[in-house]
Amino acid sequence: MLSRVANNLYWMGRYIERAEHFARYSKEIYFSSLDAPILKTYDRKFVLESMLYMAGIFDMEADDEKDVLFRIGLDSQNPNSIISIITDARENARGARNAISTDLWEAINKYYHLVNNYSVETYISTGFYELTQIILEQSSIVHSKISGTLLHDEEWAIIRLGMFIERVIQVIRIINSKLHDIYKIEKAGHSVTEMSFEWTTMLRCTESFDMNRKYYRTVPNKEQVLEFIMLNPQCPRSITHSVNGMQRYLLKLTSDQNTDTKSIAFKIGKLCAQYNYLSFDEYKDDIYGLLNSTQDMVMEISLEIEKKYLSF
Repeated sequence: MLSRVANNLYWMGRYIERAEHFARYSKEIYFSSLDAPILKTYDRKFVLESMLYMAGIFDMEADDEKDVLFRIGLDSQNPNSIISIITDARENARGARNAISTDLWEAINKYYHLVNNYSVETYISTGFYELTQIILEQSSIVHSKISGTLLHDEEWAIIRLGMFIERVIQVIRIINSKLHDIYKIEKAGHSVTEMSFEWTTMLRCTESFDMNRKYYRTVPNKEQVLEFIMLNPQCPRSITHSVNGMQRYLLKLTSDQNTDTKSIAFKIGKLCAQYNYLSFDEYKDDIYGLLNSTQDMVMEISLEIEKKYLSF
């Protein structure tokens, strides 16, 4: 496989995963606030600030709802907007056109055109829900085409590796964003018992609410939600599941079992071991520290993968 093709496949996977998580977070935060039991969570500015925080946009005030929605959604001049991310996914798919199936290419191409041709006026007035639903539905179709129409070979593995790397990063961003929201709610003087709504929202942002309820059979609280999203290896959105996926798909790309502490395999293996044997009590007093160190490590691994396998 050419490095150029591998690079396109890797980033196609990452951008598809990024768009899906950002759209789901924005949708859940925006619409869950309509039923919020806490006045602070219901506040429009609070909701828009949360969406900007998740998007990594810190140079904009959350004063005008339409401006915020446009900036994070259909602003092609913003490289972190949803439309820019989907455009990047399509361009990378185009660059690897001969390595992917016609079904996958057509799904990604349709995905791009549905979003790119969506009316800005409709989107910022009444179409936010519809557009985010289109993104989530098309993302599911693309996922199915990746799994169901490609040979499960090295090219498929590099796509999956990119997706799992991006999933770790996005889940960490979601957790950090919601913890930031909860911190602001606590500062406003609300009690712990009112927080179950916020933990439920965090689960919905990671598409984990129903399985969390099945697993614990209790009202969501801080400990069980963070434990489920971060440590449960059976939860497909958890950090543990994703880092295990990183290791699994790296092994499909290389049989190198190098024990060199500076190797990619060693660093991923170390991260897997850390999460597979971690308990909530070990990090409950420094959740931000664990999340940030994990994100830094995954970013470092990503850069090394690009340097070793994707440079051309």
